[in-house]
Amino acid sequence: MKTKTLFLSLFALLLLAACTPDPVDPVTPDNPNQLTLGKGVLVLNEGSYTNANSTLTFYDTEKDSVMNYLFYRVNGAPIGDVGQSLCLVDGKLFIVVNNSKYIYKVDARTIQCDTTQPYKLDSVFLSPRYMHAVAPNKAYVSDLISRNLWIIDPQTLTLSGAVAMGKPTETMVQVGRELFLTNYSRYYADDIQNNTVQVVDVENDLKVAEIEVGYEPNGMVVDGQGMVWVLCEGDVNDFDVPSTLWRINPRLRRASLMRTFEGKALSLAIDPTGNYLYYFHNGDLHRCSVDAPEADDSFCIPADGRLLYKISVNPENGDLYVSDAKNYVVNGSVYRYTSDGLLLGSFNAGICPGYMLFY
Repeated sequence: MKTKTLFLSLFALLLLAACTPDPVDPVTPDNPNQLTLGKGVLVLNEGSYTNANSTLTFYDTEKDSVMNYLFYRVNGAPIGDVGQSLCLVDGKLFIVVNNSKYIYKVDARTIQCDTTQPYKLDSVFLSPRYMHAVAPNKAYVSDLISRNLWIIDPQTLTLSGAVAMGKPTETMVQVGRELFLTNYSRYYADDIQNNTVQVVDVENDLKVAEIEVGYEPNGMVVDGQGMVWVLCEGDVNDFDVPSTLWRINPRLRRASLMRTFEGKALSLAIDPTGNYLYYFHNGDLHRCSVDAPEADDSFCIPADGRLLYKISVNPENGDLYVSDAKNYVVNGSVYRYTSDGLLLGSFNAGICPGYMLFY
């Protein structure tokens, strides 16, 4: 799915107004006044590319209950084409919709759209991916195609500026006043090297450094010591180019190669202590310590025929949420495990369950 969503076609965009819910969707819009989300995790299901059938799932961790098609239930409209990521800012939930080129702003508890604001931002977006807020009125939006990093005001949903990056941008983490961004795709910019992490000064909105890592960096986390870890897929078109794991010292802006994998590694996450990294290695879920990243430790959750796709870790108790994309066409599932790998349960989600956000 990662490769599939990477190679987007500009001519295949669908307008939101022309879209209808997935025909297998059995629900009808609910009374939005009856819904208030409690404690749990939101799952943004990417949907099938060009079918505009991205959906939102909520799993209530206290009630052990799940609600699918959440956005449609409340708003009577689909999310759009390829729901990419979620971001919470000042009580509002922002849903970044990649191929439809817009960001939805909704109430974080009721999921009602803020109808006083436009749904669609300025037409500068080419392929928005992730959103990172640094203040209630300032957030950055990465873009798979554009060589600018966009700056928006989440309060008014307006474009307030841009940082010239020279490369497309993907995932983001912040350390102090600096934002670290992976340069993932060269599909729309084949003249650039897709093996760098760029650094932006968030106070002055300037690119201040570019750090070389492995090919196709897309997973990035910050550990308990403030070090930035970067998982690089390797060449997505050449299985012989392996995945690599890097550690960046943000103070020195220096990257060190910590591991070269045999095969492919994807989807980096970290536990609440900041001491253990989780990732898929050749399809199975593995873990390593930040103090000994050169090999998998004894922890392993085998795929067992599943297509494991995304990992998210509950920041309160360390429970693991692992999505199964199945075949990217039918509805997927999310499995819950303890930090020791004990299966707690699972719940049904939408097509290609991806980004997860804990409430």
